[in-house]
Amino acid sequence: MGRLQASAQVDWSGYRGQVSGGSGALHAPTSTQAELGGPGEGTNPEELLAAAHANCFTSTLTSLARRREIPLDRIETAVTTELVWTDGKGDHKLGSSTIHLRIASPAPWPEVEELVAEAERECPVCQAIAGNVPMTVELERAS
Repeated sequence: MGRLQASAQVDWSGYRGQVSGGSGALHAPTSTQAELGGPGEGTNPEELLAAAHANCFTSTLTSLARRREIPLDRIETAVTTELVWTDGKGDHKLGSSTIHLRIASPAPWPEVEELVAEAERECPVCQAIAGNVPMTVELERAS
């Protein structure tokens, strides 16, 4: 069995901080969102989760496609996460994650649809939020 560990760290003061990844590739300012009373000048957990979800889903999809020898000419993966709360209660929670895919492929479309469904089952981020956060996958054929 293979194993991969990833790490990140946030250094924070007041309403602002810096998030850094262990690989050295990620380094970004982070701050409390304006909607929650912060400056909203940096990235935030929901944006980072959306990026992780998009990257993980795409990576899973392309790995499955290579194994099955299904050509994918182009993939555009956009993820939107939603944070919800009750004003004044501090009960923030992830309300949803929506994956929108545009895929260009010469493969028969039912094969692409099956591949996307398998990626949804296999993607580690999808697995992590399954049963906890409503998730939607929208697929569109790109020309």
